[in-house]
Amino acid sequence: MINICFMGNPKFAVQTLDVLYNDENIDIKLVVSSADKKRNRGKVYPTEVKKYAQDKNLLVESPKSVNTDEFVKRLVELEIDFIVVVAFGQLIGDKLLNTFKDRIINLHPSKLPLYRGASPIQYSILFGEKETAASSMLIEKGMDSGDILVQKKALIDINDDYLSLEDKLSKLGAEAIRESLINFDQIYKNRQAQDDDKASFCKKISKDMGKIDWKSSSLDIYNKIRAFVEYPVAYFTYDSKNIKVYKAKIEENYKAKPGYVYESSPKKGLVIGTGDGAIRILKIQAPGKRAMDTKSFLQGNKIEEKITL
Repeated sequence: MINICFMGNPKFAVQTLDVLYNDENIDIKLVVSSADKKRNRGKVYPTEVKKYAQDKNLLVESPKSVNTDEFVKRLVELEIDFIVVVAFGQLIGDKLLNTFKDRIINLHPSKLPLYRGASPIQYSILFGEKETAASSMLIEKGMDSGDILVQKKALIDINDDYLSLEDKLSKLGAEAIRESLINFDQIYKNRQAQDDDKASFCKKISKDMGKIDWKSSSLDIYNKIRAFVEYPVAYFTYDSKNIKVYKAKIEENYKAKPGYVYESSPKKGLVIGTGDGAIRILKIQAPGKRAMDTKSFLQGNKIEEKITL
C-alpha cells in the first residue's frame, strides 16, 4: 500500500484526488487544503478538494503553513510515502523537500518546460497552441522546473475554451499522477530533466487582461475570449459599461474596421470589426444581468449599429 498526503484546492485537483481515492493500491492518509473562506455573496465555503475529502470521510486539515517543523513531523508520523500536490498554492519549502526528497510529485497542466507558472491552461489557449499536456513532475526549489515523470499530451481543439481544456487535462493529469505513484521506481529511473533553455513562463491572470483590443486580429480576440471564459472574462466597453463576452466566432468577408459595429439586432446578432476582419459575439453579459445568447440579449438591450467602439 502506498501512503500519500494530497495537497490541493480547486475543482481541477478533485479529479486526481478521486482517481487516487478509488485505487486499491493507494491509501490517502491526509488531505491538505486551504482554510474555508468567503466566496459567493459573503458566505463561507470550503475548497472543492476539502468538500470532496469530507464527503469521503478522509482526514483533512488546513495548516497555515505546510513548512513548519510540527507539520513535517506529523507527515513522518503518518508514514507518508509520497506527497501529491495539485493546484495547492503554498510554496513547498526546504524542510519538506529534504524530508521527502524526490517523493513530492506535482501535476502541472502544460507541455513542460513550456508555460511554467500560474496560468498554463489560459496561456496555452491565449497564444494559439495546438497541443498541450498534463505533466507529473518532481517538485524542487525552482518554479515548475523539476524532472518530468509522466507527460500525457492533449490536442487543443479550435473550439476548446478554458473550461473544456481544464476538464481534458484534469482527467489526463489524474492518470499521469496515478501512473507515477504505482510505477514510481521504474518511472523515476527514466525521469526526464527539463531543458531550461526551452522554458517559457506565464504570470497570474489579472482582471485588466480581459479587455478586448479591437485592433488585434480576429484570432487573437477569439483566443482571448476562450482563454478567459472563467476569469476574468473578456470584455469591451459600451455606453460606459463593461460588457462581458463568453463565446464568439470568427467571421469571414468583413473589412478590417477595428471596433466598428457591423450588425447589432435580435435577428442578425452582433458583429464587430477587428484588426483583420470581424468577430461575431454569441454569448454576452451586461453588468447586473445574467449571461445569455446575444440575440436574446439584443431583444431587451441595445448596442447601436454603425458606430465604432
